[in-house]
Order: sequence, then structure tokens, then C-alpha cells
Amino acid sequence: MKQRVTMIQALQKFSQSRPAKIFLAIVALSFLTFFGGSSWFRPHDPYAVVAEVGNLSVGRQEFAEKVQRQAQQIQAETGQTLTREDLLKEGLPQMVLGQIVQEILLNLETKHLGLAVSDEAVRGRIHAVKTFHNPEGIFDRALFQQILRANGLSEDSFIAEVRQELIREQLIGAIVVGAFVPEDLATRLFDAQYQHRQASLLMISPQKMPVLERPSDNVLEGFYKEHAKEFKTPELRTMIVLVIDPSLIAKEIPVTEEEIQATYEAKPEAFGGGDGKQPLAKVKKQVIEDVRREKAAEEVYKMTQALEDKIAGGATFEELASGIKGAQIIKLEKVDQKGQDAMGVLSPNLPKNEELTQDILTTAFGLDETTESPFTQTKGGIYYTLRVDKTSPAALHPFAKIKERVAKIWMEMEQLKAAYAKAEGYVNAFNNGDRKVSLMTLLPNLSLSEPSESVSREVKSLVFSLRPERAGMVQTPEGFAVVVLNKILPPEEKVKEEKMDSFKEILLKHYQNDLLMAYLNALHVRYPVKFNSKAIQALFAAGS
Repeated sequence: MKQRVTMIQALQKFSQSRPAKIFLAIVALSFLTFFGGSSWFRPHDPYAVVAEVGNLSVGRQEFAEKVQRQAQQIQAETGQTLTREDLLKEGLPQMVLGQIVQEILLNLETKHLGLAVSDEAVRGRIHAVKTFHNPEGIFDRALFQQILRANGLSEDSFIAEVRQELIREQLIGAIVVGAFVPEDLATRLFDAQYQHRQASLLMISPQKMPVLERPSDNVLEGFYKEHAKEFKTPELRTMIVLVIDPSLIAKEIPVTEEEIQATYEAKPEAFGGGDGKQPLAKVKKQVIEDVRREKAAEEVYKMTQALEDKIAGGATFEELASGIKGAQIIKLEKVDQKGQDAMGVLSPNLPKNEELTQDILTTAFGLDETTESPFTQTKGGIYYTLRVDKTSPAALHPFAKIKERVAKIWMEMEQLKAAYAKAEGYVNAFNNGDRKVSLMTLLPNLSLSEPSESVSREVKSLVFSLRPERAGMVQTPEGFAVVVLNKILPPEEKVKEEKMDSFKEILLKHYQNDLLMAYLNALHVRYPVKFNSKAIQALFAAGS
């Protein structure tokens, strides 16, 4: 969970940054190591253009390179192993393409308006970048050229991009200049964000409702027919999976002192290199593990490419696994999308790694019978390929065979209805003056500005939707929560003194961003934007 949050924060940081920062960022690792070479992007894809803005187009190669560059930067900043699937899931390509389109729209408009900047302004911007400074904090031209070469950028193209960024900033500044948030609105929003709400809770659990007598078979059979979909055996699949774990290979990979030093210096955020905060001797073990992990990932990637050719040539998973260290064969017999058999029992052959299990099941139920998946990498770096040998379609169990299960579900639904009715009765009673305060538990004071780990999201949302001295109810995993809002506590004066100024700044930035987005949307009229969704899908197709 921590890794996911860190990555999301990095993505959010990117989405809010200026486009020039993409060019100014110095990535620590090669693109080939992270993405496994150019095979991520289909070289023979017939779609050459992914988007059109006015009379300009966004080419496949330009788009792909910018996604690669930004993905590598995020990995370097987080210091974690992030897979292609992970970044795609978080929408990085969409963010990058959106930013490219925004840049083009602003570029077209600045040209239309005839905006320009001086050479001195461009020089000042470049000289201010700390990445290009020597240890004395002075711009170093030799270092500047070295860094550009290391990142495949020419001096002319970099200067041109910086110039264009400054021109865009001129236009953006003109759009948002004079924007302000009225004092009354800022105060109201601050009060809503930093107020505390005191509420009481009464939880009605269905499991604690009285157990009714078992109904007749006629009643149960009628219930069975009415809820037939509840009693269907889900689609079941039999499959075989070949798993390769790079971490098992990494343990035996040799590492040279040169590789240790280079990695240490390339990742100051991860190891403290460069600024002297963490001496190499202190983090050497961590650096060695990082080098081994990267080399193992590269080795396994190359291995999977060769294995796919062998599989296409008729080799079985069992034959291939026998000669590979870190490889494992998993056989799953007639399991559903949850890994359970027809009776709802979890298969004992599922991997202990929950992430790997979920990935395998998701992939398996996206394949046709007797077909194989390409090698896929999980977020944790494990590779797998699988073949679906048999598919058993969903089927309705005969009533006679599952009568007891029908009775159990009938009872649970009756208890659920009883719990709902009881909760609804309490809400009506509270709102009509019968508070029954003694039955309720006082919740900790809640605020939108603070996390509330002991209170569920559903309950907190209900608390902030109620008026004082009113009750409401919401269903949670534990049952039905009856909530009464006792009172609203406004922010303390001390909190206003400490946080109001920064709150107004953030509010103003959001408002300015809204103005910019509105302006960009208006530019779509002058410069129509078209997206080639098929080209984008083909570019990032799984297994390409």
C-alpha cells in the first residue's frame, strides 16, 4: 500500500508540474532497463499519429519517448520498482498526452498572439537550474553539455524548449493575472474544511438479528427461482502457470565495484549519494541489492523473450521450468475468478503472493480455452505466463442439491432486511425527538482536514451530509450505521492564524488552474483536438 501511495503522489506531482521540468529532470537509469527495450512500443504499428491539434499532429514516437522519460523519472524519484502495467493502471500515458496537447494549444496561441522572449531571459532560466551547477553553485557549461548528451538532448533543442516554455508562461501569466478569491468565500471554505463535527453512532448488525424458523421447501424453492443467479456455479477454469521470480535469480548475480559506485551516484534520492548525507560504506549493501535487482530484471526479461519463442515452437511449460532457476509450475483445477472451486473452497495451489494470485486469475479469465498469455510482469517484478486448458461455463445448481445453501442465504437476507428496518426505525425515531442517546457511541471529533482511521469512509461522509441534531443511516461492511450529528465545532482562532494564509494560497492556485483549463477548453474551438484511440491502444497493447 505504501508503494502505491508513493507512486500516486509522484504521478500527482507530475500532473501539476510545468512541462519544462520534464526536460530538466535527469533520469538515473536507462530506458531500456526499465521498459525492456523498444518492444514495449510496437515498431510495426500502422497508426503513426496518436492525436491532432489544429493543423499539428502528435506522432507515435514523440509520445512514446515522453511516456518513457516521465516513467523513468517517477521510478528514480520513488526509488521503487514500478512495472509498465502499474503505470498504465494509474493513467500515466493519458497524463502525458494531455500535457502534450496542452503545450501544443498554448504554443499555437502564443504564435497567433506573436509573443516572444529575449535570449537573456532564456539564458537566465537555464543558468538557474541547479542540476547544471558545479559544487560552488555556479553554472557549469561543461556539466550542462555533459548532462544533455547523457539524456539524448541536443543543446539547440533544449534551448528551444526552454524558450517556448517561457513564452507559454507569459500567456499563462496573462490568463491568471488578477485572479482572486473573495474573502467571504475563502472563509466559508476554510470553515468547512477545518471545522470538527461531533456525532454519535449506533451500529445495527444483521448477524445479531433474531434467527427465523426455517421456511418450507416450497418457500425456499420459490426464493431459489427468484434469485437464480445467486445459485449459479460460476465459470470455472483449469490452467497451468509458469512463474519466474527475479529475486531468486538476483541472489547469485555478481556485482562489480564500478557498478556499485555508478548506481550510488546515479540515485542520490535513494542512497544519499552526491550530497554526502549517506556515505557509500553505510548503504553499500542496499546499493548492491539494487544493482542485483536491476540486473536480474533485465536478465529475466531477456529470458522471457526467448522462452516465448520456445513456447510458440511447441515446448511445454514443464520442459522449460526444469532448466530455469527461480521457475515454478502451478496447476489450478476448476477455479473461479476468486480462486475457489464449485463449492466455494479456495484452491490450495494458489500462490501465497496475493498480488501474483490476483494477476494470474485476472489474466486467465481474459483468455480463450487452450490459449496462452504472453509473459506478464507483476508490480512486484515477478513474471508469469499461463495456459487455459479447459473452461467450464457457469451453470445453475439443481435445487435439491443445494437446498441447505438456499436456506442459509434466505436466512441472511431476512436478517439483512430486519437490520435495515430496525435502523430505519431508529432514524425516524431520532428525527421525531426520541433520541435514545444511551444506545449510541460517541465518535471522535471528525474533520475534513484530518484522516479518521477509526471511522469508516461511509460513516464520515454521512456525518458531513447531516444537519445538527438530525439522524441518518448508511450501510457499511459491518451492517447499518445510524448516525446523529450532535454539533458542529468551528475552527479555533489559533488554527485560522496558522493555516488561513496557506489555505488561501492553495485555493487561489486551484482557481487559477480552473481559469487556465477553461481557457484551454476555449482554444479547442480555434484549434480542434482529435485523439486516435485505436492508435493509443495499439501502442500500449499488453504483450506488445
